Amino acid sequence: MSVPAPPPRRRSPDYLPALDGLRALAVILVVLTHAAFLSGYVVTGGLLGRIWGRGDFGVAIFFTLSGFLLYRSLSMEDAAGIMRLRRYWWRRAVRILPAYWLTLAVVAIAVQPSARALLLHATTTQVYVADLGIPGFTQSWSIATELAFYAVLPLLVLALRGPRRRHPSGPMWALMLLGAVGLALTWVIGGGEIGREPLYERWLPARLPNFVLGMLLAEALAHPAHRVSRALRSLATSPWTCLAVAGSAYLLATTPIAGSLTLGGVGGDLDLAVKMVLSCLVALGLMVPLLWSPPNPYRSLLTHPASRWLGTISYGVFLWHLPILEGLVSVSGLRLFSGGMLPLLAICVPLTLGIATLSYYYVEQPASRFVSRRLRRSQEASGSSTPPQPSSRSEAALRPGPQPPRR
Repeated sequence: MSVPAPPPRRRSPDYLPALDGLRALAVILVVLTHAAFLSGYVVTGGLLGRIWGRGDFGVAIFFTLSGFLLYRSLSMEDAAGIMRLRRYWWRRAVRILPAYWLTLAVVAIAVQPSARALLLHATTTQVYVADLGIPGFTQSWSIATELAFYAVLPLLVLALRGPRRRHPSGPMWALMLLGAVGLALTWVIGGGEIGREPLYERWLPARLPNFVLGMLLAEALAHPAHRVSRALRSLATSPWTCLAVAGSAYLLATTPIAGSLTLGGVGGDLDLAVKMVLSCLVALGLMVPLLWSPPNPYRSLLTHPASRWLGTISYGVFLWHLPILEGLVSVSGLRLFSGGMLPLLAICVPLTLGIATLSYYYVEQPASRFVSRRLRRSQEASGSSTPPQPSSRSEAALRPGPQPPRR
């Protein structure tokens, strides 16, 4: 059976199709880690079980991609003097919330959570209270963290105007400092204790290094003369070295040095900081060959139509795989943590792909198109003129194409 190609969309010239494939890889890791946890394979599967158990690094990859793509787009607009925040808010909201609310509604009908739990999840504030997860929807914590980043990002872009005016590469040093602060906060705040306090490791401050890494990569791509950019290009000349770095960091993260492999709190504060560093190394090693390396088999794999298709529907896969997994466990009579990972995946994967495809074509795309039409009509009605040209070479470097990249 042939895999459908990603639906045609208007792309800017600097669009990077391999990042769709990287999104597919990230969601595969997330699905595997939940299947391994529910079946107990994390504990009984030896090295392979520990590898799947660390699939939560897929979330770190998603966060890094968000930092890269969204910061790159907003900073390009800001450099041109056209940062359209209304457009930004609407696009971010419609990208996340309709499909999220639909999944939550279906899960709520099935498990009947308390009104308080339903309200907190609907407003994506569930991460700020102690141990308030809805069965089949516990992966939604990352949506809350993602939305927190969306809210903060325009402020970060505005805050970096000063460093950019002083020197074109000023934002890069500021972002390095911000990443270091985020890592220190991760160490100081700790992970939190299940049932007694919120899991602070899921809050934006603890996850900030993942997002900042993506922002740094965007700055490095925009300023090729910077020493950091030159170092990354040098590393990218050997894609296999980059992948070896990512693989080594991932394997190291399966050991006790990065804390527990379960889906709860990571453990000690130092464990959480180590885990964060290792997750950043994994994301870095996977992204650098896609941004700077010449054509290579790794990039070809991630630009294959099957990879890009899975990346296109990855949000629906992320939302639906866990309700389906836990539903299968419930209706089949399987005991949790007692095996059956492969049968679970054999049924879950086709169901999830089917529902995620329907979600993309009948919920996500129509919602995005509706908002796009409304924004376009609003812009036409206000008589907006052509966006101003960048006022300096450094600003021009942030706008390699006529449009900011779409996510």
